[in-house]
Amino acid sequence: MSDRWVFLAAFLTAVLVVAGVFAIPQFFVYELLTSTIFIVVAVMVFFGDDKFPYMLGMVAPILWYIFTVLTGEFFGNLGVLFRFFAGRAMRPLDTPLHGFSILASVLLIAVSAYAWRKQVTEKFFGSSFAKALVVALVWIALMAVWQFHMISAGVRAQ
Repeated sequence: MSDRWVFLAAFLTAVLVVAGVFAIPQFFVYELLTSTIFIVVAVMVFFGDDKFPYMLGMVAPILWYIFTVLTGEFFGNLGVLFRFFAGRAMRPLDTPLHGFSILASVLLIAVSAYAWRKQVTEKFFGSSFAKALVVALVWIALMAVWQFHMISAGVRAQ
């Protein structure tokens, strides 16, 4: 295993995203699609790859934040998390697990950047960055298509 902290942060983020499915089962496929990139990072780190998963662990969450800000989920999820910490009542389809997954992905970015700096000699904006950016953009495009499908079917993502 290349870096245990990157594996732990990626796995924790994936578990928190998937755990949201049990609170809101209507979004099962969407949440599984969201968690795939974090599972990929965890599996690649587990099997000893170091350059690509570290870069993917930095690029994918940032693009995920941008996507969720554009769709209106980001601040809603953080608001639910703050309401949870304040002990206020939440609506039926609200769960703080998505807010916790955002925090775990911030940890993933931090430990991936540290592991990259510590173990990889390649330039930051090298081929690993380009590959990770393409993979993350494809992942975001799939999530956008699925969310458009949910909206057109009459279901709104959280």
